[in-house]
Amino acid sequence: MYEGLVVSPFRAASSHFFALTSLWRLAYLCVAALLVMGCERQIAPPLVEVTELTPREIEPGDRLEIRGNGFPQGRTGRVTLEGTVFRPGEPPMRGVSIDTEGTVATPDRLELVVREALAEQLCGRGDWAAHATFRGDVEVAFASDNQGAPPLVGVLRGVELDVMPSSARASVLEGRIAEGRRVLAFFGIAPGAPSPRGLPIEQVGAGSPAERAGIQVGDVLVSVDGVNVLSVGDVLPASARAVELAIRHGDSGTEETKTLSLIEYSGERIPTEYAPALLIVGLALAVLVLLVLPGPPSLAALEHRIASRVRRTTWRALLHALFGSGRHAALSAIVSAVIATFALTPYVVGREVDGVVLLVASTSMLVASRVVRERGPLASLRTLLRMALAVVAMAGALALAIGQVGALELAEIVRIQGGAPWQFNAARHPSCAVLAVVYAAAIAGVLRTRPSEQPAQESLAPSSPAPASARAALLERAGLLLAAALGVTIFLGGWQLPGVVVVRGHGLALLSAASFVVKTWALAALLLGSSRVAPSLQPRHAQVLFVKKLLPGLLVAASLVAASRRLVPSVAVETAFGATLVALALLFLVRMAARVRSALGRPEPHASPFL
Repeated sequence: MYEGLVVSPFRAASSHFFALTSLWRLAYLCVAALLVMGCERQIAPPLVEVTELTPREIEPGDRLEIRGNGFPQGRTGRVTLEGTVFRPGEPPMRGVSIDTEGTVATPDRLELVVREALAEQLCGRGDWAAHATFRGDVEVAFASDNQGAPPLVGVLRGVELDVMPSSARASVLEGRIAEGRRVLAFFGIAPGAPSPRGLPIEQVGAGSPAERAGIQVGDVLVSVDGVNVLSVGDVLPASARAVELAIRHGDSGTEETKTLSLIEYSGERIPTEYAPALLIVGLALAVLVLLVLPGPPSLAALEHRIASRVRRTTWRALLHALFGSGRHAALSAIVSAVIATFALTPYVVGREVDGVVLLVASTSMLVASRVVRERGPLASLRTLLRMALAVVAMAGALALAIGQVGALELAEIVRIQGGAPWQFNAARHPSCAVLAVVYAAAIAGVLRTRPSEQPAQESLAPSSPAPASARAALLERAGLLLAAALGVTIFLGGWQLPGVVVVRGHGLALLSAASFVVKTWALAALLLGSSRVAPSLQPRHAQVLFVKKLLPGLLVAASLVAASRRLVPSVAVETAFGATLVALALLFLVRMAARVRSALGRPEPHASPFL
């Protein structure tokens, strides 16, 4: 019964053999793992370390150097700025993340050129552009040589960087400096000459808010609401209630933050806090005017006229009137390709003459399309002189718009706008809204003008042109498209895409060009449709329209441009105004479309033949 408990010598030897074999296998695996780890450690790239960023004050065109260790020689690295951006007179923008690229010059130095796109993301665009102070982290990353491995990343924390915009209108800069002086005078501070270290305080008024806050002569004003003070124009509070001043005491060199009240301060800038209230009031007024109050009789007559014309027109006729066929379709394609080149290249003829070339070409073609239809040299001369008034109105509208935005190059005018409708010049500036209407009315007035002996046309579709006027129809089509492209560039955002600051890659470039062409055709369709719906004019009646309606509009716009030199609204206020104007236009279109549709459902009235 105890035989199973006896262990044979053979079985014991076998057990020892298998135990030794298992130990050898385990030792072999450990050695192999160590060898693999050692090999990986030998091929692992060194870590990236970022130690310094210089200089701390930059502007477009400067070179920013990032110092550190372990930068791969000759490689391109991604540089990311993550933190908070402070601008004078605006709330801080937190959680900002901006990507750019730099090239490794030496293993311990990476260089990047400060381009316009980077400055715009920090300082803003156009009249909104201002000195910006960035506080946060700078991350440098390089793609790893090993496929699938994470990138090499180095981070420099606690970076403070001041960025200056490339250019700004002199009137805007003067307005900011004047507002900064008013703020300092309200606090009872007389400043000295600004320096990179701040704004020295030379005098403090007795009993002033500055004296009550403990500010003394000899102190230095370092920052205002997070913005480093490099000039008096940086002393713009971000709120209408209180402001935080960073003061460096001259005797001890220590910095202290003072909070001063702005309750009794009254400046010329519209506070940012008023933007939501302005938006709500504007939307309420838009709804009240367009959806509640009855429209004027002239608007009702226009709606009935549109319905009457639509009844007599088919979709095929509308498409034929817009795009044409044969030579007209070929000309439309050629002009569309020319228009797209403005979005794909920095300039076509010259940076500062592209706008002039477009204006001269479009107005020449439009005027010629009306002159060649006249019979006799005297009638042609009279029409030419009368159409010259339309050219004056168009040129005046564009000149005042350029004066408002402070840029001459078409690419620059497009760049300072945004891709969203409320960021267009026509929505941001009241003067540009008036000028856009004047510009469009001048083009529509030319299109409405018929030869002196031709009867009025009663259809949206164009009549079959006579052989003598076929050339005039081609000139009209080309001139209309070029004039619409120029209007879209100046007033309606050009080729900007919504939410895109920098167009990178061929895909986005083609998309921006396509959007520019689509907006051009949309404006051309609107102008062509309005000229077909409105009653046609003889040249002498068109002259009355240009003199009595368009020239006063130019005077109103000029007064608004002059007023904008003194009253510079904040970004939030301009955005609120633009959103209100866009909502007003959309509500107007919805109301008109609904009333035209209602008119189409009713039978068209006819006069009794017995009356």
